[in-house]
Amino acid sequence: MTKKIITVLVIGILIRFFLAFSTYHSDVQPFYFAGEVIAKGNVLNFYDYLRNLPSSDPILKIYPTDLFNYPPLVYFFLGPVSYLLSLPFDRGLLHDFIFNLPALLGNIQLNFLLLVLKLPYLPFDLGVAALLYKFFKDPKNKFLAFTIWMFNPINLYATYMMGQFDVIPTFLAILTLYFAVKREKYFIAALFLGLGASFKIFPFLFLVPLALMKSKWLDRIKILGIGALTYLVTILPFINSHGFRATALLAGQTTKSLYATLPISGGEAIIYFPLFILFCYIVFLFNKAKTDDLWNRFFILILTFFIFTHTHPQWFLWLTPFLVIDLIKSRFSHWPLTITLFVVWLGQVTFFDPGLSVWLFSPISPGLYGQPGIWTNLGINVDINFARSILQTVFASVALYFIYYYFPKRIDKT
Repeated sequence: MTKKIITVLVIGILIRFFLAFSTYHSDVQPFYFAGEVIAKGNVLNFYDYLRNLPSSDPILKIYPTDLFNYPPLVYFFLGPVSYLLSLPFDRGLLHDFIFNLPALLGNIQLNFLLLVLKLPYLPFDLGVAALLYKFFKDPKNKFLAFTIWMFNPINLYATYMMGQFDVIPTFLAILTLYFAVKREKYFIAALFLGLGASFKIFPFLFLVPLALMKSKWLDRIKILGIGALTYLVTILPFINSHGFRATALLAGQTTKSLYATLPISGGEAIIYFPLFILFCYIVFLFNKAKTDDLWNRFFILILTFFIFTHTHPQWFLWLTPFLVIDLIKSRFSHWPLTITLFVVWLGQVTFFDPGLSVWLFSPISPGLYGQPGIWTNLGINVDINFARSILQTVFASVALYFIYYYFPKRIDKT
């Protein structure tokens, strides 16, 4: 088994290196650029840096003033790491990387830079694989969980082709499960959820079911407090920054889950997402979970989020570890559903801008850069909104089945 694990690990890492080396998406640049801004001494004024530049500054012709729209930990981890890793590269190359990327396409140094800038994700990625391996007891299931993660296309795409950081909060969410399920260290688990929310807010969904694993209300409050306080500590230094409050504290992406509503009067509506989340929390309150069932509840909540939210392709990575666990727990009886969700995800990718599909391999084929999207290249006129609606409907039907399958079947009335 050890030889098989090593073989999978080596092949998986080689695939990651190739994809990181040969693909480009514009999301990589702001993280490196953040490192340059921080290196110049812009710390507490980080979010106001672009806003305070004169309107004639050439930077503002490339990047908007709301460029930095993620929580502080994203930039103050990835920024300095990216800056340090880029030090061996020519400064002219790095300048063009920020201001004139098309001029670098076809330059092998760009490929090496892209590889280096995506390397910080590898430990978190392999960490998820290791945690999924430890989640199971049977050696065969351990190997299957590890292998599926190492070759799952959503992670490869989001992390090593797009260069997005969603694997970090995903790792912290699964680390939470490990400490809660395998070690019953609920307070430490809450700390990891708070850290995860400091990258992307979705781990906060899991705080309540984690807290409800304890019977005493004081312990529950402590868990909620640890998670919330951990998050607050990471943002409080920037709370006086207008740029932070305007672009990162309540970014537009954070409120997308609140769009789906049921009008009940001219000015009043029921918001579906919090309705179903609160309903789940109430059911969880009166139906105490066994330790091994905690992942079910995380799975239900993240599925509910995806049902009622217009998502970005990289967000599907949050869901992927739970699908891996489900595949093995169900003895692969749910594989058609998993494949369906993958097809839905792949279809949705084609309806985003060409930078997420056609342009990705422009570092090794510069002619791809600037080309129209897939459907335009195929000469097919698609009603994008209707097509997305169909795909979201298919996704919701599969997600509802999973929710039904794992939803607590009995409410404890004792």
